[in-house]
Amino acid sequence: MNIIKVKEKSLLNQRRQRLAVWYVPILVLGALSDLLELSGSFDIFYKFTNSILLLLTLLWSTCYIVKKMSILRTVSLLSSTTQVLISIDTVYCAFTPAVPHTQMVILVNILILTANTMFSVATYQGITILTNVVISIVTFFVCMLFTNGHDFQQYAVMVLLVFAYIGILGLHIARISEQLQDENETIKQEEEELMHVLRLNKEQLKLYIELAKKEQSEDETLLILNKFSEKPQKYVVDNVMKYVKAQATTSKQIEESFPELSASERDIVQLILRGYKLGSICTMLNKSESNINTQRANIRRKLRLQSADNLNDALQKRMMKIE
Repeated sequence: MNIIKVKEKSLLNQRRQRLAVWYVPILVLGALSDLLELSGSFDIFYKFTNSILLLLTLLWSTCYIVKKMSILRTVSLLSSTTQVLISIDTVYCAFTPAVPHTQMVILVNILILTANTMFSVATYQGITILTNVVISIVTFFVCMLFTNGHDFQQYAVMVLLVFAYIGILGLHIARISEQLQDENETIKQEEEELMHVLRLNKEQLKLYIELAKKEQSEDETLLILNKFSEKPQKYVVDNVMKYVKAQATTSKQIEESFPELSASERDIVQLILRGYKLGSICTMLNKSESNINTQRANIRRKLRLQSADNLNDALQKRMMKIE
C-alpha cells in the first residue's frame, strides 16, 4: 500500500505517515503468516480474527489513500483495530485450554499489544494511547485470573507499572507535540503575514536579511537589490530614502536648535528626544556609560540647566522654539 503518495503538510502528520508506511506492511505480513500457517498458533479462531485484521488494515489504508480519512484518524483506527483483535485472541487463548503452548501464545500477544501501544505513542494519538494501555492491562489480568498462571501473578505489578508508565509518557508526548504543532502554525502564519506586509517572498526575505546583516559595498548592495522584483525593490529603496530624509531633517533641526553643542553631543540629544534610555544610547553609539554620562553633563552645563531640571523636557522646549 503506497500511503506515501498522499502529501501531508504538517511535520506531525508527515511523521505519522512515515510510521504508517512501515506499520501497515508489518500488520499485513503478520496476519498473512498466520493465515498461511507460516508462524503462530494455527487455530481456526485465529484465522478468523487475522482475516478481519487484514481486511480492516487494507480498508483503513485505502480510505486514507483516496483521501476519505485524515492520517491521524487512519493511524488511530489501525492501532485500535489491532489492539482489540489481538486482545480478543489473547483472552480466547486463556479460555481455551486446548490451544497448544497457551502461556507462550499469551506472552507473545502481550508483547504485540505493547508494541502496538508504542506505535500509538510514536504517532501522538492522545486518547488512543490511553485506550490501548487499558486494553492491555485488562487483557493481562483476565489471562492471569483464568489461567491461574503463577508466572503471570508474580509479574503482575511490574506489567501494571510498565503499561501505566507508557500511558503517562504517551499522553505527555502527545500533548507536547500538539502544542509544538500549534506554535509552529502560529510562526508560519506570522511569517506569511510579514512577507505579505513587506511584499516579499521567502527568497527575497533572505536577501533582505543579508542586506541588513552588515554594511555592504555599492556593488554588493546593487547585486542584492537586483534580485528583488521591481515592486519590492522600489518599496525598500523608497522607505529607506524616507527614513534618511527624516533623519537628515531632524539632524538639521537639532543643529539649529543647539549650535553650542558638539556633533557627538547632538547625536546624544537626538536619541534622548526619540525616547532612548542610557543603555540603548550606549549600544547605538557604541560608547561606554561613563562617556555618555560625561557628555550628558556637558550638555546640561552648556544649556545652563540646574540639577533639578529635566533634560528631556529642556530639550523639547528648545526644539519647540525653533519650530
